[in-house]
Amino acid sequence: MPAIVNLLFNVVSTNTTISFTVVLPMVSFISLFVGVGGHVLLWLVLVRNRRSRSKPSSVLLLNLSLADLGVLLTLPCVLLSASFQNWQLGDGICVLLGFVTSVTVGVEIFSLAVLSVLRYRIITPRMRAPAGLTQV
Repeated sequence: MPAIVNLLFNVVSTNTTISFTVVLPMVSFISLFVGVGGHVLLWLVLVRNRRSRSKPSSVLLLNLSLADLGVLLTLPCVLLSASFQNWQLGDGICVLLGFVTSVTVGVEIFSLAVLSVLRYRIITPRMRAPAGLTQV
């Protein structure tokens, strides 16, 4: 994420007359609006559908969506610190942002790994008994 912000900052500040302080709130607002809207719609679809409530994959998708919302809520802090080129929000917010980022990344990795295992088990046939010496 910081690489994208730095790239955007360099492109906007050197190639155009548009100030980065104008582009930053616009990018943050659009990302938050689209991201939160999409996750709310996902929650509505999965929660209202009775068949999907009992499926493990739906629960994991909801979990993944919640972790993505956590990342989206940290986006304004990251973009704000990038625009000022230093940290302006204090030590408590810095620690809280690091904690939220670590937890959400861990939840996302775990959810994606478990979803991969679930999909693998759906696609592949059941395991057979190990082959004997004569079959090899």
